Amino acid sequence: MRPVVYLLSVDGADLTETLIDRVTRVSVTDAEGFASDVLEVELDDRGQRVQLPAVGDKIRCLMGYLERAPIPVLGDFVVDEVRLSGPPLSISFTAKGADLVNTALRAPLIDDGDDETLYDLARRIAQRHNLTPSIHPDARRISLGHIDQQTESDMALLERLARARDWVLRLDADRLTLRPHAAALPPAKEAREFTPPIHRLDARRITRYDYTTNARSRYGRVRAWHYDPDTGMRRPVEVSDGGDGPTLDLRHDAKSEADARAAAEGRLRQLRRAEGSLTLELPGDTRLLAGHHMLITGLSDPIAGQWVIERAQHTLDADGLKTRLECVPPSATGRASQSLIEEVE
Repeated sequence: MRPVVYLLSVDGADLTETLIDRVTRVSVTDAEGFASDVLEVELDDRGQRVQLPAVGDKIRCLMGYLERAPIPVLGDFVVDEVRLSGPPLSISFTAKGADLVNTALRAPLIDDGDDETLYDLARRIAQRHNLTPSIHPDARRISLGHIDQQTESDMALLERLARARDWVLRLDADRLTLRPHAAALPPAKEAREFTPPIHRLDARRITRYDYTTNARSRYGRVRAWHYDPDTGMRRPVEVSDGGDGPTLDLRHDAKSEADARAAAEGRLRQLRRAEGSLTLELPGDTRLLAGHHMLITGLSDPIAGQWVIERAQHTLDADGLKTRLECVPPSATGRASQSLIEEVE
């Protein structure tokens, strides 16, 4: 099949025709979590006739194969760095999925918030920055109470609250997304909002794999602390999934027993994901994105089975289109049912 990439400006103008003869490498990195997606483009600047993109320019990237329509849209990006080098003369630029060039989301603020839930806070911040909110409904059940925002940006505040509960905050174009980590979301055959798709990946499609396991994250329990409002005493809350190992104490006290339990459960999920990781290399497949689940077949345990893509990198260069995936195991709540596993093609 013939790999292809299209670069479009924000107004829909096709930049591909003017750049395609000069492109030596295009790479898109899609990450689950707080890191912004990244587009990297390298151009041959012989004759110095390439028009330089400007910081702040908006570009849409499509990448895939001519014979496999429609070609997937890998994202909208904002140019944030341009580099010239030589000899040989070349231009490269990097663009991020989030517009952190012109946004006030990272500006420190002093604010007094009395949002009842995480859902209310995220909606208020999205409205303040003219962003479209996409917030998982479970955020309505996460109570906050009074928050003193002291020289902390809106982005940092949401990241801190999300990370403490093993949630993910994403800023893509004009959309603010707040949801649990994809490893905790049960997949389906087709993608829906807050429901990741699951793909079957046979070993014959994999050109290289690396599996790593380690003991550094092997704690048996996680303990969080809170103050009892009736007695004023500091109380522990311990959570465990039956694993062996020492107890990890969280450094910051929670406001309530429910918050302490949620924080401990979130940290335990993070520890379990860190116990094993899988890196895959395969011929380019831009349908595989961060947050998607995969069912790997044709290999032995512990590689065979369900994995969640934490980071996907798609690269088109002189060697063709290649995909590199970094994966983590799913949480208990994110495991596919047996009936779904049998359905996945």
